[in-house]
Amino acid sequence: MKRGNEEISIAIIGASYAGLTLANTLNQKSSSISFTIFDSKTLPFTYVTGGDAFNVPSYSSLATKLSLKTSQQLSDNELTRQDVIESLLERVTQHVIVGTRIERIEERNDLYYLHTRQNLQSSNDASSTERIYGPYQFLIGADGVRSKCRTCAFNGIFLIGDARWVNDRWYDLGLRRIRRGADIAIQDGVELGEMFLTAMKTKTEDCKEFDCLLESFPVAVRAKYCARQIQIARMTRIISALMVFVAIAVMQNHSMMQSFLRSILGRTKIWYLDDVVLAVR
Repeated sequence: MKRGNEEISIAIIGASYAGLTLANTLNQKSSSISFTIFDSKTLPFTYVTGGDAFNVPSYSSLATKLSLKTSQQLSDNELTRQDVIESLLERVTQHVIVGTRIERIEERNDLYYLHTRQNLQSSNDASSTERIYGPYQFLIGADGVRSKCRTCAFNGIFLIGDARWVNDRWYDLGLRRIRRGADIAIQDGVELGEMFLTAMKTKTEDCKEFDCLLESFPVAVRAKYCARQIQIARMTRIISALMVFVAIAVMQNHSMMQSFLRSILGRTKIWYLDDVVLAVR
């Protein structure tokens, strides 16, 4: 959807499994969507090694669909984190801005601006490393459990990968994310990317505002990825839990109050009987 000749612009925060998968999904078909990927790390990336076997069954179908290639033809069980990231990074490298940390997200008139600081270790002048990017119509937070995007609950901000799961899977303490985090991040990137592509195809000529694109997203998908919807669901859970605790506390206090009243009434009855006996005598 365009305003005049303007493309839809998306900022993707985080160049890992979720962010790079989303970028590759958007890059395959649509020329109406421009995107930029930001990451605080610098190239070449370093990779976590060791630990449990790397479990990414979703990568095979994604690689087949997008014709991604690793440096070697490896089976799913032989893939490493470096193989997957580098294959995803290859086609979208020109869209990546590395060594840039997001300091603040500013929203103006439903558009988003990123206040950033470049990680230039050799620079002594802090002000020279600051820069503002934007405007963007949408922000995608793929920046992990400490997501900067998650703190901004706007309709045009979406969360994928760990940025989403840190809220969505609160009840299992993140155990599933630890076991299948990369695979789930890839699934998120594909689903959200295809949602944007589908919305662009089904848009109507009468729809000239970017809000129309949001409205075309399925309700279930919005609830799953939209930062505002995730925040509302989180607050609903917190309020519900507080209401349950308050109800339990009231019930316990009510039970204690009943016991207290029974004891008072019992003593009053005894005193009354003693007074009657004395009066008879």
